[in-house]
Amino acid sequence: IGQAAEILLRQLAIFTDLENIDDFRTGGSEDVAVEQSSGAGAMENFPIEELELGVRSYNCLKRVGIETIGDLVSKSENELAAIPNFGKKSIEEVKETLATQGLTLRGDE
Repeated sequence: IGQAAEILLRQLAIFTDLENIDDFRTGGSEDVAVEQSSGAGAMENFPIEELELGVRSYNCLKRVGIETIGDLVSKSENELAAIPNFGKKSIEEVKETLATQGLTLRGDE
């Protein structure tokens, strides 16, 4: 039940991004509408805890100040590799986890 509630919260998160609601009402830019419909834009404000990464990956990211999913996707694979104790397995874990959410690291597109 907890997992179902978490999935529901993620799906409904696109409706809680109040900063961009006025753009929809006034016929704002298409970029905002595309970002909202994909749900990826709303995910970027979520804390990295939502990704449920392994302890090592999570602790390494927190130690260097990566707090949100947006912070994480703004990094390249090389930038993550430069983090102490953040090896290839951790990078692969992050990439796979982001892929399940339809997201990628910078430069992996």
